[in-house]
Amino acid sequence: MTIRSASAAITLALLCTALAPAAQAGERKLFENVRGWEVERNVGAPGPNACQMAYSYRDKDDKNAENAIVVTLKGDKLVLILGYENWEWDKDEAVQAPMSIDKQVVYAKQGWTGDGKLLSTELPGAVIPKLLKGKQIVLKFDNGEADFRIPGFADAFDGLKRCDAAAAAPAPAAAQAAPAPLTSRIEAYMFGLLLQRTVASCDVSTTGMQRTALDAKVAALRPEMAPVEAAVQEQMKAPDVPGCPKTGTEKGQFEIELSAYLTQSPEDYVASAGKRSAERKAAAETAKAEAEMRAKIEAQMRAEAETKRKAEADAQAKAEMEARIRAEVEAKLRAEAAASATQAPKP
Repeated sequence: MTIRSASAAITLALLCTALAPAAQAGERKLFENVRGWEVERNVGAPGPNACQMAYSYRDKDDKNAENAIVVTLKGDKLVLILGYENWEWDKDEAVQAPMSIDKQVVYAKQGWTGDGKLLSTELPGAVIPKLLKGKQIVLKFDNGEADFRIPGFADAFDGLKRCDAAAAAPAPAAAQAAPAPLTSRIEAYMFGLLLQRTVASCDVSTTGMQRTALDAKVAALRPEMAPVEAAVQEQMKAPDVPGCPKTGTEKGQFEIELSAYLTQSPEDYVASAGKRSAERKAAAETAKAEAEMRAKIEAQMRAEAETKRKAEADAQAKAEMEARIRAEVEAKLRAEAAASATQAPKP
């Protein structure tokens, strides 16, 4: 095994592939992003543990070497894969490396399996509470230590459990001539899907409790949406569907909508959301009208100021011309008077 090498950096995709059979490696679907972790579901994997959570970063204190951590559950055990750009293990190489969480040794003789830039192991479920509180994982080797940061592990692990639960839940039975749901409930369902998309893909702040409640609200509406599900999903792809909130104001509006969605009934939420939308539209139109009025007044004031400046400039030019003409006339008169005085006959 070569500890340092000039090989190319590992990528998160490599680690994801390492967890799934080659035939299923392309079937992973993002469940959500949680504090830098990507929680993904293998849609082709059977069983209750079809999801994984992964985090990668570059260590500026180690020449920007890439590090990665991947976690998945396996029954009552936890599968941990660690990746480091400068490792080079033989395939299936057996490695003994004590494992610590922060400064506490949790397994003094932990066995690992090497494969290129990866080390993997299975850990008892008893390690989970320590990981939930930890900030880094440290492996100790004869020639040094390898540390891996795990910020936000607790929130990401909460997302992993919810992903596994959603993957294991049975699909709703097909509706038999079910009536179309009410328009207000369809709108509430679409709002929920949009909020889920925003939580999973955008840089917004949410808690594990909020995400769990949101998933439950949407799941409760899903069975009655069977007659219109295809149309709803198609509508969600429309170009006018809102994307990620970018400004502070937009993120504040997202937080208001999420809170209202979680506390109100579907019908009440649709009504209140429509009212808030109308108020925001009216406020935007008022602000636009005020801005246009200010611009018009400022333009008028500039035009008046320019007219006044031009008039003053014209008056000054006229005054200067008249003064110059008077000066020329007076000079001419003085010259003529002087000439007449010199030519007058002597008595």
